[in-house]
Amino acid sequence: MTYDRRLKRRRFLQGVGGSLLALPLLEANSETRKFVSPKRITATGIFYGFVPENFHPLETGENYQTPLLLKPLKTLRNDYTVFSGLDHNLSGGHNATKFFLSGIPSHHSKGYKEANVSVDQKAAHFVGGKTRYPSLSLDSDRGNEHTLSWSNKGNNIQPIRSLEKLYRMLFKKESHLSRGLAERELTDRRSILDLAKTQADRFKKGLGKSDCDKLDQYFTSVREFEKRIEQSSLWLDKDKPVTGYALPESADSLTLKERTPLFYDLMTLALQTDSTRVISLAFTNLGKENGGFENVKQGYHTLSHHGQVKSAIDELSIIETFHIDQYSRFLEKLKHIIEPCGKSLLDSTMALLGSGMSNANSHSNRDLPILLAGGGFVHGQHRHYARSGKQSTPLCNLYLSMLQNFGLEIDHFNTSTGTLTGLEKIG
Repeated sequence: MTYDRRLKRRRFLQGVGGSLLALPLLEANSETRKFVSPKRITATGIFYGFVPENFHPLETGENYQTPLLLKPLKTLRNDYTVFSGLDHNLSGGHNATKFFLSGIPSHHSKGYKEANVSVDQKAAHFVGGKTRYPSLSLDSDRGNEHTLSWSNKGNNIQPIRSLEKLYRMLFKKESHLSRGLAERELTDRRSILDLAKTQADRFKKGLGKSDCDKLDQYFTSVREFEKRIEQSSLWLDKDKPVTGYALPESADSLTLKERTPLFYDLMTLALQTDSTRVISLAFTNLGKENGGFENVKQGYHTLSHHGQVKSAIDELSIIETFHIDQYSRFLEKLKHIIEPCGKSLLDSTMALLGSGMSNANSHSNRDLPILLAGGGFVHGQHRHYARSGKQSTPLCNLYLSMLQNFGLEIDHFNTSTGTLTGLEKIG
């Protein structure tokens, strides 16, 4: 009886998410009832935000009227929560959007224990070497310096911008030659680090306290880098999962409209195969041919400064609706993938969508557009958090709630003042 149930589960998984053929998570678990699904976090950041009146419902609670931009999520209404009144109490317009996942600008990070670490990297540090990639930081724009992910030393994490590179990282079997090259690269990195540490030790003699503190920070960064090298070494001889999913030819040359679902497809497979448990995805520009949107004639940045001109808002709504629609498609894929424990992949995945920009037309970074789906929270509502004087409820309160749900035993994250009130876990 148990054997038959496992076989049926196996066949079901084979038919979902790109005809997956092998799931590492299943190999070590002969009894599906004992399987505990790991927590995951994804965070999608839209650089120019959303037109506020088209995103935020007027009513709070369960019986809110669905605004224009949330209509693609109609079938998932009980699987997500829409938030109002959360932000980082920042100004700075477009520049502040880089700190959407951290809440602290890099030049204001002095005095914080972990600089301006972003929520995804805090979670990734907790995962460590349990997965091939502690995290994946992705960006759809190949020509932008924008980033959402920051290390605990305040350094920006350079994102993966190529679909083809991402696919190779996740599923391409290493040849004998490529494995040898990877091993030599790791050896070279160790040698460089050893040399750097030796030189730094020499410099430390006779230095003042301030310079010694800087060197200590440097050594901490070196140790973190060494740990990443060791983690990479451990995965060199482990086979990557096999998948029947194939990217279209020359995927990186496609328009944004064509590439976006492919990013979400690979994200789904990365989570499903436990190649990673933490992913961030940034959308910063339309790229060539205005992203492939037929009725979008002006540039994305120009449209975001619409000046309340209806024709400009209509064009902008095409882009914004597309992003919500693709997020909805991603959630549907997660919801229809059933894990060995009998729950969906969405049940274990906290899927965040939002922006560090609330109103690009006025360069406002207050009252940010935020959605959170899945992850074992009670959803189905519009939650509004009122201001206290000039201060809003910190968005980092939501991030703290997410990190605790992820498994971290912490009571503070960056600018948080506590966990987010009213956000309840299922059960």
